[in-house]
Amino acid sequence: MANQQHLQLIISLSSDEWNNWRKENPHIVPDLREANLSGVNLSKFNLRGANLIEANLSQSNLTETNLSKADLFKADFSRAYGRDANLSVSNLQDANFFGAYFSGSDFSRSNLLNANFQEANCSESFFITANLNYAKLSRGIFQGVSFMEANLSEADCGETILNQSDFTLVKANNTNFDQATLTGVIIEDWEINNQTKFDKVFASYVFITRQEKLTTDIQVFENTTIFLNFIMKNKTKSDKSQNSEKKIIDILQVKKVAIEEQIQELIKVNNNQFLKYTINC
Repeated sequence: MANQQHLQLIISLSSDEWNNWRKENPHIVPDLREANLSGVNLSKFNLRGANLIEANLSQSNLTETNLSKADLFKADFSRAYGRDANLSVSNLQDANFFGAYFSGSDFSRSNLLNANFQEANCSESFFITANLNYAKLSRGIFQGVSFMEANLSEADCGETILNQSDFTLVKANNTNFDQATLTGVIIEDWEINNQTKFDKVFASYVFITRQEKLTTDIQVFENTTIFLNFIMKNKTKSDKSQNSEKKIIDILQVKKVAIEEQIQELIKVNNNQFLKYTINC
């Protein structure tokens, strides 16, 4: 159960008053376990490091709220509004974000194991190196999101809008992308396996590196094999091109070294000739 004093304070104080109380009491960790904060305006509140295990934050206003390093295990964020919120380095295992709005928010380095983001809007948010293992993102809007180095293995991204999102170095083994929208995603060095699913995905173009754009007229890929063939075929061409460029660079480097050696030899010869001329004179 929540500390009743802490609960009364957060319900009765404004964000400025609460934040001042925290500054004056830096040693106190707010204990709001199982607190019912549904519908409460917590915009710009400093809840960094707070204990919010199984707290009810449904339909609350969390705009620009600082929840970094908080323990939010099994917390309920359903239908909450949290634009530009900071949830980085937090424990959000089994948290429920169903239908929530967290556009522009930071979930980087957080534990989101088995979290539920179904029908949530997290456009332009950050999930860098976050653990989204077994997370449910189906039918959500994750456009322009940075998932760099995140773990999305076993996650459900079915019917999810992922346009222009960055999957660089993402682990997506056994991940479901069926019917997802992947136009403009960056998939450089991501990790997938034969259980990663791409049936009926929509993608008019993707980036296999930040510089290399692959376009297609297919639009909707009927099955995983067709989508992977499209990527791998073009990636093979790209790899061959890169290998060819590397060979050319290596050859030029060898030639550069040879020319430099020849120049040094000529300088040495000229110096010797000059020395002989000086002695003879």
